Amino acid sequence: MVSTADRLRPVPPALNREGDVVAALERLGELAIGAHSDQASILPASGLLAMSIPASFGGADISNLIVAEAVSRLVTWSTAAAERLLRHLVALELVRTSGSTEQRKAIYGRVVLGDVFEFAFQREGSLPPRLVQSGLAFALEHGGGSDRAITSADWQIVRAFSAGSEPVAAILDQTRVSLRDEDAKTELTVHPDFILSLGENAESLAHLMTAFLMAASARGKVGAMKQTTAADPSVAIELELLDGMIQKAASLIDGIQVDDPPIDFAQIDRFCLALDTARLRCSGDHSPATRS
Repeated sequence: MVSTADRLRPVPPALNREGDVVAALERLGELAIGAHSDQASILPASGLLAMSIPASFGGADISNLIVAEAVSRLVTWSTAAAERLLRHLVALELVRTSGSTEQRKAIYGRVVLGDVFEFAFQREGSLPPRLVQSGLAFALEHGGGSDRAITSADWQIVRAFSAGSEPVAAILDQTRVSLRDEDAKTELTVHPDFILSLGENAESLAHLMTAFLMAASARGKVGAMKQTTAADPSVAIELELLDGMIQKAASLIDGIQVDDPPIDFAQIDRFCLALDTARLRCSGDHSPATRS
């Protein structure tokens, strides 16, 4: 997998231990609040994009509790950067569950070099684009693809319909997409190597990772507000409950990623509902949580 618009940029530092991640966060905090900080580049240059690569592919053995801590801290410095990291980590979870060995090697290699991936969350009421055979490759039909959100990520993973019975996702090089969007008559082709065959657990685990990271983001925001405003006992309680759910979810995800046990979908749904409910309550929204 090679981007058609590789940029010359320094290779981010390798984060081989949890202590390296914490140190990178400290450096990132100093850069993020600097007067001349480049918010678009601080995340790729930090090395944090690669922190969730599995150890079997050369990544560090970092717990998801540290991953949650990274999102919680980052959101207090830059909401946009935290959102970018969240979508990137969800995309990597989808790759972990659905990519072939070669696909994962290629994608993780791009991440180590600082490429940002993004899982395109489906907009409410919209249908995924259709992936159709086009010679030896595939084409993403423009009708469905036109609803894609504009993104600054290097690569976007888009859920798609296909002629087969298995759900799939297409990995799109955003440079090619941008060039194609300038000329709508140009067909957006997708090479077979850039198609993920989504396993039965893929979307459920991606939803769990999304709920987990959104909860971590809320914890960071509310925790920062709590430090600058008068103490409210109810907020402190809700924050403790949210933190407890984040810790339980981190342990669950660690077990799934390391041991690859049979997935209890009912348990996953309960965790997602609990995380969403705790996040909304902690943020001051006491309405029932719904699945996104």
